[in-house]
Amino acid sequence: MPRLAALIGVLASVAMSLPSSASAQRRKPTGPPAPADQISVSIEARVAGKTYQGSGPGECRHADEASIHGVSAALWMVQYDGSKDGSLKRLNLTLWRPKDASPDQLSLVVETKSGSHRIQTGAADNNAGEGSVTILPSGPGGRLEVSGKEAEGKPLQITIECSGFGDVASEGG
Repeated sequence: MPRLAALIGVLASVAMSLPSSASAQRRKPTGPPAPADQISVSIEARVAGKTYQGSGPGECRHADEASIHGVSAALWMVQYDGSKDGSLKRLNLTLWRPKDASPDQLSLVVETKSGSHRIQTGAADNNAGEGSVTILPSGPGGRLEVSGKEAEGKPLQITIECSGFGDVASEGG
């Protein structure tokens, strides 16, 4: 019996020193936390001469080291869901800026009270419209300026102000 009690004590000590499955799966943060509910987004969009505005909580994310289709690239993502009554209903932007100087891949969808507008560039197929993005960092956040034409050829100018940029979660982990 004393040997059994000693064996149980050793097993209990070993079990307590092992990380739990939940803590073993936690990822260490790579930068200061930037919860989505603490990031404010301010947007001014001009589409075909009409101005739309929106501001409030949103998601702004950035990864300086990412990759798309095996190509090293920087990644910016912005997501904003406005009010149902506002002039700017929703904005989703994903910008891949390859480090090998190949063209940017831009995906932009803007929903306003008068309709939906889309730009999709740099992909192998399904391109629509044209656009370029200027990025102006400022402290923990910055401004993204989009200029181009949406899928139906209407001119589009969008300024997005992000109070901060959170980390981008790795795909598949």
